[in-house]
Amino acid sequence: MRDCLTATVLVENSSAEGLLCEHGLSVHLCYRRAGAETNVVLDFGQSGAFAENARTLGVDLDCVDAAVLSHAHYDHADGMPAFFERNSEAPLYLSAACAETCWSTKGGTTDAHYIGIGVGLLDAYGARLRRVPTDTVTTIAPGIHLVPHTTEGLAEAGSSAGMLLRGEDGWLPDDFAHEVSLVFELGEGDQAPLAVFNSCSHAGLSVIAGEVRAAFPGRAIAAYVGGLHLVHASDEAILDVARAVDAVGIGCVYTGHCTGAHALELLECALPGRVVALRPGLVF
Repeated sequence: MRDCLTATVLVENSSAEGLLCEHGLSVHLCYRRAGAETNVVLDFGQSGAFAENARTLGVDLDCVDAAVLSHAHYDHADGMPAFFERNSEAPLYLSAACAETCWSTKGGTTDAHYIGIGVGLLDAYGARLRRVPTDTVTTIAPGIHLVPHTTEGLAEAGSSAGMLLRGEDGWLPDDFAHEVSLVFELGEGDQAPLAVFNSCSHAGLSVIAGEVRAAFPGRAIAAYVGGLHLVHASDEAILDVARAVDAVGIGCVYTGHCTGAHALELLECALPGRVVALRPGLVF
C-alpha cells in the first residue's frame, strides 16, 4: 500500500452539481502510511448536508476512525449529530478550550450574536469527545497530529475580527485557543513534508505555518488547506497572505469557505498555479 493522503471535500459554501452546499466546511481524509489506513473527518458543516454528500460521493462515514473539530463555531460543529448517527465508535478530537462561548459582531450587525457550537451538543456527545491540550502537540495516529496555537497575543486578532468569548467574567476578545491545526506527515522520516489543515485560519496563515514549522523543524509544507478568513480583508492584507505563502515556501493552497470570492481571485493572480478553490466533491 503506497503512502499517500487523499482529501474529499464533503461540504463547502460553493455549489456543485448533484451535491448540497452550505456556509460551512467538512473534509474526509484517507491517510495511508506504512501499510495502514486511517480515515479522518475534519469538521461537519452546520447541518447533515456533509453526510448526505458523503453518501452521494461513496464515502462511508461508518468506516471513519477519528473525527476532528477544528474550532468551536457552528458552521463546523453543528453537523456532528449526523456523524454520530452514522458512526458508533470513532472519537471526536477537539481542543480542551472548546465551549459554547463564541460570539461575533460581524456579519451585517454591530450587535454581538452567537456563532458557537449548538447549545447542548458537547454535553450530548460527551462520551465520544477526546479533548486535547492547548499547549502541546497531540498525536492521534502515526503521522497525524493536532497542533494548538502557541503564539502570544492572538486576542488582538480576535478583537480586530470582532470575535468575542462570553464567559462568567463577561466579554473577552477571542484568542482562538479553541482552534487546532490538523497536520499529516506525507511519508516517513524526519524530513517528510507536511499537509496542514486549518479550517478558518483565524490566527492567520503566517502564524499557523510558523507554529507548525516550530513543531516540526526543517519540514516543508507541501499543502495548506482551509478557509483563510479574508472576506472582510483589505487587498493589501490579502496580498500579505500571498507573500507569506511564498516566504514559508508552501507548495499549494487549497482554500474556500471563509476566504471569499474576491480574496480567492487575488490569491490566484498572485500565486499562479498554486491556489485551488475548494468545492463539494473536490478530491485531491
